Amino acid sequence: MKWAPRVFIMTAVSVAVAILLSYVSKLDDSALVFRQARPVTEATIVDVVSGMKLHLRIRRVEVSHAIVSIDLLASKSTAKADMLQDLYEIPSVLFGASTNINQVLVRVLDGSQDKEGTPGPLIATDARREKWLPNEPKLHPMSAEEIQTYLETHYRTTYTPKWQQRDKQKS
Repeated sequence: MKWAPRVFIMTAVSVAVAILLSYVSKLDDSALVFRQARPVTEATIVDVVSGMKLHLRIRRVEVSHAIVSIDLLASKSTAKADMLQDLYEIPSVLFGASTNINQVLVRVLDGSQDKEGTPGPLIATDARREKWLPNEPKLHPMSAEEIQTYLETHYRTTYTPKWQQRDKQKS
């Protein structure tokens, strides 16, 4: 007769483990690592962009078919490393979080030039999905020069004379 309580306890433990395992799978959906990529649209771009940890202010975001265009605004005191980190981060997050985005255009605009009314570009990046390496480790702890080299080798990066002049002034 002692076997009946043991069977009951084992059944209760098995049911508890099954319930816990079903709950753990729901926790995976909330983690960004386990979240499946979904199509990015005008309705969902705000959620994707707001989840990014950016150093610069976002001036404009536009979604057009498979292309996302983002303008960032840099102040006079913005460090070169912060601008380059954002240029690296935006395509990585958008390509990782989406299935339909094939090109990301990012421009960093000089917000310190208020005389003309519209800020001029400092640097621009044209990132394509086919050049993106999804399994490559993140470059967060790397220096500005290493991130700049990555951007130049993987994406099409354009520097304006303002960028070069600003870079010389900071050095």
